[in-house]
This record gives sequence, C-alpha cells and structure tokens, in this order.
Amino acid sequence: MTKRLNLALAGLLALSAQPLLATETGTGEAREYLVTMAHPNQLYVIDPEAREVVRSCDVEGDFGSGTLQLSPDERIAYVLHNRWEDVVGIDLTSCEEVFRARQSEGDVRAKVLASLAVSPDGSRLYTVQDRVRLHRDRYEVLEPQLAVYDTSAGLDAKPLATFPAPRQVTTMGAAADGYLYLAGADIYRVDPQNGDTEIAIANRNWDRPDFSPPDSLAMWSIGEVTDELVRPYTVAESPGEENEAWHWGISRIDLTSGETETKEIAPFEFIIFSMVSDPRERDVFYGVYTQLSKLDARTREIVRVIDLDHTYYVINTSYDGSRIYVGGASSDIAIYDDDFNDLGRIRLPGDMSTATLKVARF
Repeated sequence: MTKRLNLALAGLLALSAQPLLATETGTGEAREYLVTMAHPNQLYVIDPEAREVVRSCDVEGDFGSGTLQLSPDERIAYVLHNRWEDVVGIDLTSCEEVFRARQSEGDVRAKVLASLAVSPDGSRLYTVQDRVRLHRDRYEVLEPQLAVYDTSAGLDAKPLATFPAPRQVTTMGAAADGYLYLAGADIYRVDPQNGDTEIAIANRNWDRPDFSPPDSLAMWSIGEVTDELVRPYTVAESPGEENEAWHWGISRIDLTSGETETKEIAPFEFIIFSMVSDPRERDVFYGVYTQLSKLDARTREIVRVIDLDHTYYVINTSYDGSRIYVGGASSDIAIYDDDFNDLGRIRLPGDMSTATLKVARF
C-alpha cells in the first residue's frame, strides 16, 4: 500500500513539472480542465476526460472559503483563502504565487464571504469586505466596503480604491461594460470607478403584490461558461391563499450584454444549493444539492431529477453542455452526461467544502 501511494505521489510531482497547454502536446486545440480548492490548502487542476489530477498547488495559509475566479486568459486562479481573509493569485501552469492581498490590517479584521470578481481585461480584482474593529473587550462593526485591486500589484497588494458597499453581499460578477453586479438583499449595479450604486434587480425590495419576498442562497460564482451571474431563489405565489404555490426562480445578469431578468422557472419541490444554465439553451437549468435536477424555464417544469449518493454544493457544465460536473461539500467530483448517466468520479485527498468548481480551457 505504501509503495503504491509513493508511486502515485511521484506521478503527481512529475505531472506538476509538465506544461498544461494542449498546444504543447501537438493538438493545437484548447482542452477543458476543472479547477477547485480542497482542504487543507491545495489548489487542484483536474483533467475530467482522464479523471485525474494533473496539478496540485500548495497555497500558503489556511483553507477558506475556497471561492475562485479565473483571469481572462484562464492562466491565473484567484482564491479567497486564509480563513476568508486573503486573496491569492496562483499561476496554474507553475503553481507560483503571483498575487496576494491581505485584507485584514492593524486592528481591522476583514472577511469576504464569496464576493470575488476579476475585470474582463484582467487588470482589476474586486472584493466586498465585511469588517470589524477589534477592541480589548468588543468588536466594533464597520460598514462593508468594495475594494479595488490592481492584479499586477504582486504579493503585498493594497487597494487602489475603496467605496461603501451594501450589506449582505455574497457573490459578484464583472460585466463587459465595466460595471460590477453585487448580489446582496437586492442585486446592485456598481461603477467601480467612483462607487456609484443602484439596484439592478430588486429582490428584497421588489414590487410584486402576489408574491412573497424571495429567499436566496448565493455562495458560488460559476457562470463563466455562459458569462452570466445567476442567483436562484424560492418564492410563494399567492401566499396564505387556497391557491398558494411555491416556485424556483432566477435572477440573472448577462455579463456580456448587461441585460437583467427575474422569473420563476419551475415548482419548488426540493432544495438546490447552486444552479447553472445549459450553454446550448440558456432557459434550461441544472441544479444540485442532494439531487441533480434539470429545470426548463420555457415550460416551468422539472424535466428530470436523480438522487445523489451524498450532498454536493456546486455545479458546472462543460462549454459544449454535454457534461455536468458537481463538487464541493465532500472530497469527490462527480461527472454526468446531459442525460444524467454517471460518467465517474474524481477523488481528492481533502474535502472541498465551500470551494468553487471552475471550468478552464488551456
């Protein structure tokens, strides 16, 4: 057993010295990889076709939250790390640390839930910091702030600018027109040049008399395949009345065009932790928690649902929509085709917890 483990580790170390670029293998074509974090502090690059880890990078600091965003060229992974406080940039081709922003400083402790975004040109990185000042006998709650970083700032990055931010912001997306979208009680549109903020999609403050306030869970920024920010919600229609009905809905921002929408897409029959749209038909959605589900917003029906062997937190798809990846929570990534046939598992040494599962192309 020990000999087998040593051989496996030797194989991983050998792979870590090899280039990831498919063009260097002679094919000339980009190939898809999965990128995620897992305990205790590893960043993994995974080949889903071979069902194997091709690179494991140690990231200095403690795990948490494992939120990931990729640079536009998909070479750098920016990770929310070190107990939700630092943002670390890792070169995926070499495991070299190229960026670090320590967001806590002096007597101010800053935590970031999952609000991490990179500008479309790759020059700026954004977080929303929830802050407290540490006193001898108490915590003083400070206002949240949007922090703007230069991604070329190196290993001791400081904010270029900070602006007041709404409370309860979790996920965030950067749009092609330069605006940021912050998912909090509502979804806000922010100009990162001056901090000007407006409501892009009203959720808590929507004006829909026949519907209850929506309830949302947003922890995973996973819309890179279709370049969108999707936040699922549950809502009651005609609450308290005889014809009360519960629905799954989505609030969505197209990060290419800036178009926004809110709509109900299917009956609320089971819990979903994260959701993505099918890149071939963006009104078809896949969701995951203890089930893997397919929802069709055109007919507002649950098309298919299967039980999973355990809880998974985060879902993503291949760029052609033919494969579905589910991960987070535990230590394995499951792969299904679009008919929900089980294509296998990728086992990691540690659990992924709240980490993002990203799809990258090299």
